[in-house]
Amino acid sequence: MSPTHPCPDAMPMKADRARSLDRIISERLHLPPDATVRLGLVRAAMKLADTVSRGLTGRPLFDLAGTQTLLENLNGLSGRALIDQTLRLNGGTTITPHGLENIPTTGPVIIASTHPTGLFDFIAHASALLERRPDLKVVANQETEVFLGAEMMISVKISKNNRAETAKDVVRLMHDHLNAGGAILIFGSGRVPSDVNGRLVEPEWRSGTSRVSKKCAVPVVPAALNARNSPYYYKLRSLAKRIRRGDDNFGAMVGSLRYSAELIEKLGGQYDVHYGPQNPPGTPPQILKTKAEQLVPGLYAE
Repeated sequence: MSPTHPCPDAMPMKADRARSLDRIISERLHLPPDATVRLGLVRAAMKLADTVSRGLTGRPLFDLAGTQTLLENLNGLSGRALIDQTLRLNGGTTITPHGLENIPTTGPVIIASTHPTGLFDFIAHASALLERRPDLKVVANQETEVFLGAEMMISVKISKNNRAETAKDVVRLMHDHLNAGGAILIFGSGRVPSDVNGRLVEPEWRSGTSRVSKKCAVPVVPAALNARNSPYYYKLRSLAKRIRRGDDNFGAMVGSLRYSAELIEKLGGQYDVHYGPQNPPGTPPQILKTKAEQLVPGLYAE
């Protein structure tokens, strides 16, 4: 009997999936392209942590295996098909929108949202908004392309200090899309919040949304997802922050390694997304932040 061989395209798919996972890890930790040894060590440490965590708690810490399976399930999909397929996993996820009437069906608009969980925020808002605004583009960290695909994104490269390294290109692409009558979803702070005494504390929102909306004379709709991450995420982030003597940038960077696991754990649940009344072009970021957080009473620290 001749030996069994994998089908011709099985090995390329597995290799593509591995490269995608490597890209996710590298970009979340800001590793240079040639840091193959460090990347290998990080993957080995994450795999060991998953094994130990499963043995102690019954759930993985980073869920590398689950992330690989997710990437395989989404292979080749983009746009609405990708969102729908993601929300069908784990028995189906329900996203209930509130205030969709505040989103115009045509014409340029910016939806400025809180960023409570990471990857799941993109999925939840896209699920609610794409039917009403099929021209939606999301401003997001470039590693998110691995999950969402490039077609519905305006990618931004974020530094270790949570600064946009490609800000000029991002602003230009935002202007182009808005001037063409498109809709843009942007996360005001660009960073998932920390937990302080059971309430979320999101960093101050960046001014880019206000500047772009003023320049393009476009209204801004505050938005929020009613969700939060598991205690695993906040404990990991807090531990990393303490190790680096209070460096929250490092804590958030290490905590981001949990984003895929947090997304997977949320699939199968029920969540609400909220959209507030339109605000005029150029509304200051602190006002937009307050209005967005107030859409979900009790979730954010005052």
